[in-house]
Amino acid sequence: MTGTKKARWSWRLWTALAVSLVSVSWVVSAAGAAQDEVIATLAGRPITLSEIEENAAFQIYRLRGSIYSLLQREAREIADRRLLEREAARQGLSVDALLKREVDGKTAPLTERDIDAYLAEHPNEEPGGPEGRARLRAFLGERNRIQRRLDYLAALRGKADYRFLAAPPGRPRVRVETEGAPWRGAADAPVTLVHFAHFSSKACAESALKIHRIMEEFPGRIRWVHRNFLSVQNPEALLAAETAEAAFRQGRFWEYHDAIYALEGAVTADAVRQAAREAGLDEKRVDHEQKKGALLLRVRDDIGTGVRLGVQAAPVIFVNGIYFGGTFPLEDLKTLVRKELERVQKKEEVKQ
Repeated sequence: MTGTKKARWSWRLWTALAVSLVSVSWVVSAAGAAQDEVIATLAGRPITLSEIEENAAFQIYRLRGSIYSLLQREAREIADRRLLEREAARQGLSVDALLKREVDGKTAPLTERDIDAYLAEHPNEEPGGPEGRARLRAFLGERNRIQRRLDYLAALRGKADYRFLAAPPGRPRVRVETEGAPWRGAADAPVTLVHFAHFSSKACAESALKIHRIMEEFPGRIRWVHRNFLSVQNPEALLAAETAEAAFRQGRFWEYHDAIYALEGAVTADAVRQAAREAGLDEKRVDHEQKKGALLLRVRDDIGTGVRLGVQAAPVIFVNGIYFGGTFPLEDLKTLVRKELERVQKKEEVKQ
C-alpha cells in the first residue's frame, strides 16, 4: 500500500470512527437508563456508561464537540468543492480560472493606509524597516484574499441552500463534589456556583466579581463554592491557595478571599501575608500548618477534582453542574442562572 493510499485509508477510518462515536452518543442519550451500556464489571457487578458519564461528562462532551467540529468542517469542504465544480461548469471555466476571477480578481488591493491602520491596532507588530513592511504587506494581502475566498464560498452555499443537519452535542450536567469546600450564601439555595480559580490571576478575580454581582442580583438563591485550580509550579498562586486553606480552617476564608482578590491578580508573598493580616488570621498557625504539608495536600485534592471534571485552566464556573467558562460575559452567566432557577422552580411545582 502506498503512502498516499495509507493516508486516505487512515482518514476514512478516522472519519468512520468519528461518525460512529457521535451516533453512539446520540443513541445512548436517547435510549436512557433502560438500555444503559455496561462498560466494565467488578466482582460481577456492572459499571455502566451513565456512571462514567456522571463523573467524566464534560471531558466526554469536549471530545464529542471535537468530533462534531470535524464532521462540520469536512462536510463544508465537500460542499464547497462540489459548488465550485458546478459553478465553474456553468460558466464554462476551470475551477482554477473561476477562483482567479472571483477571488484574486475581486480582492481589494492593499494600500499603505491599510498597513498603517493595521499597525495602529497592533503596535507590537511594528515591522521595523522596508523588508519587514514588505512581509507585512504580503501577509495582509494573503489574509484579504483568504477572506474573499471564504465570502465567495459562503455566498455559493447560501444560494444552494446548504445545511449541516447534525445536532451539536448537548452541554452536560456533571456531579461536582463540594463537601468540605468553603461556601457562602444560602445552604438550601436552588443554584450552586462552584468556582475553580486561583488567587494570582486577574481573570479569576474578574470571574469572582461576576459571582458577587450574581449573588447581589439573586439574593438568597445562590450558593457560592470555591475550589482551587492552579499550577503548583506557580509559587505565588500556591502560597495564596495554601493560605486560603489555612483561612478556611480558621473560619476566615471569605475575608481572606475578598482581600486577596482585591489585588486583581497582582499577588506576591508580601501581598499574601498582608491579606492574611487583613482577614485576621493567626499567622503562626498558618506557618505551622504549611510546614506540615497538610495545606498543600488539600490544594492538590482540589486540583485533582478539577482535572477529573475536565477543567484545563482557571477560571471555570459550574452552575448546578453545568460548565461555564469564567471569562465569558456576565450577561451569559446571568442567563444560565435564570434558566437554572426556572428549571428548579418547575421541578418543585411538579412535586407539589
